[in-house]
Amino acid sequence: MYQTMLCASSQRSLAPLVDDTINSLTTQPIPGTRKKRKLAPAELRAWIAFMRAGLRMTRAMDRDAEATGRLLFSEHHILATLNEGPLEGIRPTELAEQAGLTKSGLTRALDRLETQHLIERRVCPSDARGQLIVMTAQGQRVLKRSAPAHFRSIARNFADHLTDREVEVITTAMERVAEATASR
Repeated sequence: MYQTMLCASSQRSLAPLVDDTINSLTTQPIPGTRKKRKLAPAELRAWIAFMRAGLRMTRAMDRDAEATGRLLFSEHHILATLNEGPLEGIRPTELAEQAGLTKSGLTRALDRLETQHLIERRVCPSDARGQLIVMTAQGQRVLKRSAPAHFRSIARNFADHLTDREVEVITTAMERVAEATASR
């Protein structure tokens, strides 16, 4: 359903499509209550805009990276997460959660990063069945070298299109959503 709506993004207005979708939805229970409600049209429009923008920004940042031979968005994010994490490394499941990747997406990205000698997979000292992902010295150098271009890409594909007030509102809203969904 969302795919159809995202593909419809070339149309000037999604209102008829969104309204038809809203009207066809059954009421959904509100978590923690017995109440039910329908998604408001503005809520669905916000969700579609959020998803479309996220997909397009990620693609644009990957195109920027490929054009300059830098790390892809997900690779940079993984290395940045490892850089901020404990020196002994991070378990793959925790890394996937922090980086916002699926297990298979993380595995593919880690394979690419390992091939480039930017990360290592090590046996977890407290659980021989587990792994820890550790950034190598080469990974630290590549992350440091790619950071300025990565931040320019963030500015060009995101921040340059927003006012200071919009940045504040988006930050507050997304932090609240992230907190509310952290344990789900």
